[in-house]
Amino acid sequence: MGQVNKYKERYGMPFKVGIGLNLIYIIFELLFGILFSSVALMTDAMHNLSDVFGLIVSWLAGIISFKEKTPKMTYGYKQATVLGAFANATFVLAAMVWIIIEAIINFNPQGSKQGLSVAGIALIGVVINFTTAFLFQKDSQEDLNIKGAFIHMAADGMISLGVVFSGLLISITGWGGIDSLTSILVAIIVIYSSWGLLRQSLSLLMAAVPEDMDIDQIIKVVKSFNEITDYHDLHVWGIGTNDVAMSIHISLEKQSDYADVLGRLTSNLKEIDKVTHTVVQVDCPQVENENDF
Repeated sequence: MGQVNKYKERYGMPFKVGIGLNLIYIIFELLFGILFSSVALMTDAMHNLSDVFGLIVSWLAGIISFKEKTPKMTYGYKQATVLGAFANATFVLAAMVWIIIEAIINFNPQGSKQGLSVAGIALIGVVINFTTAFLFQKDSQEDLNIKGAFIHMAADGMISLGVVFSGLLISITGWGGIDSLTSILVAIIVIYSSWGLLRQSLSLLMAAVPEDMDIDQIIKVVKSFNEITDYHDLHVWGIGTNDVAMSIHISLEKQSDYADVLGRLTSNLKEIDKVTHTVVQVDCPQVENENDF
């Protein structure tokens, strides 16, 4: 129960504060982007808006994941966090492609006279985005869904920093093309930082072994039992972003106490981080045939 409460805390105050701060800043940034005719500033605002949607998706996915299991949803709704991470990554990548297209279309070599003002506004974003990212930093190491929120907000901080430099360079050089070039560069950085999230979430949706799970740990535990003479059909997959399930067939020595071995093996397997669901089948000698998968 304590573990469940810990996970619920992850989806409480950090998301509320992060969403609130960024919504206020987006409105502020859009108004001044229009006022100063800054593509970079408006681009930054649109990207921040995409990340707010991403935060909302991650938040809702986390809340849904705590729903009780049902006869139809025997694993519960834990997989919602994986869907949240995947949707988050897909949405941001699509938004970045749109930003690159807009930056090219709106390329303007005429520099804005408000470069310093744009830099000052973007500097506020640097503080807000890195503050929001800090709220998720600790739990991002353990939860892919929250990792998505952290990556996006940290990337936002870098993006806002890019806008700051863009504004300063425009005020110095007077060349407005820096505005669009900054937008394109920032979009490429975000695509690069988000690609891993897309790959990891898609991998989990395909029932792959989670990247933070070392399957050799499981094999080591199995091999530590002298009573186990053989094993096969080992499967490991993620149930959501915080739980790992596994199943395995084992063969035992004839004189072994089956119940004792199963009890100790299950207990040892569940000591492995994130392994919360185990299925161990003891094969009879005459039916030790592997399954197709």
